[in-house]
Amino acid sequence: LNAKLIERGLVVTPGSVKKLHGAVVLVRKVKYFQRPCPSNSKIHITIGHSTILSSVIFFGGDELRSLAKECVGKQLPNVDFDASKDWPYDEELRAGGKNAGGPVLQWALLLFETPCMCQDTSMVIGSRLDLDINVKACRIAFYGKIALSLSPDDIADLSKFKIYKSKERDCGVDRITDSHNVIGKNLLSKESDLSRVIGLKVYTKDNDEGRIESSFGKTGKFKIYFPNGVTKPVQKGDTLKMPLKKFVFALQEDKKKLLQG
Repeated sequence: LNAKLIERGLVVTPGSVKKLHGAVVLVRKVKYFQRPCPSNSKIHITIGHSTILSSVIFFGGDELRSLAKECVGKQLPNVDFDASKDWPYDEELRAGGKNAGGPVLQWALLLFETPCMCQDTSMVIGSRLDLDINVKACRIAFYGKIALSLSPDDIADLSKFKIYKSKERDCGVDRITDSHNVIGKNLLSKESDLSRVIGLKVYTKDNDEGRIESSFGKTGKFKIYFPNGVTKPVQKGDTLKMPLKKFVFALQEDKKKLLQG
């Protein structure tokens, strides 16, 4: 073996180290890091024996609240990532503490610019090494554990990661049929296909749940059924809310669909 031909290498048990092109990581913010770290930004990732540049998307902070409260301290639990679940998008890396309602854990989807060699359960450190080194400030943003390693096939089909942004549409009450049924309007244009919204839920200001049952006439109106009635009578002209999920990695044919949980 000519050592001059090798800049750096690894000696490992066969199969114990993989080439990762990305990862889903359970992360916690370093409390001394005071700068923003938004989703869809670039960050330096130290993993194994490498420091590489990666894009990052944070998600699932609210869903992990109970787990975060069970794991107070610097140690992180070993948790499998559930890719079948819908996960809410987080705008940025979030801090814990009293003002945040307690400790915070988040998932981070990392997409590496160059692959790296490491073990599946490696510790990950995320740093903002682009910050001015002359400024006295912590540049380490977060640390975490790999929950899922990503192959090139995973990177090519990110739609399997059901990360969504919460959206909302309004519609109006055109008339009241009875205590359980109303006619709605102004959700889509008059020329739109109302089959897109059949079965979707709408809510009154008192959070009473109704469901769009069918179209009504040919002017973009539709029938809404409230199975449990309403807390307070609905009036003509009232606004109803329709919560929606916009998935970050939706397939092209699904981008125009109106989706709920």
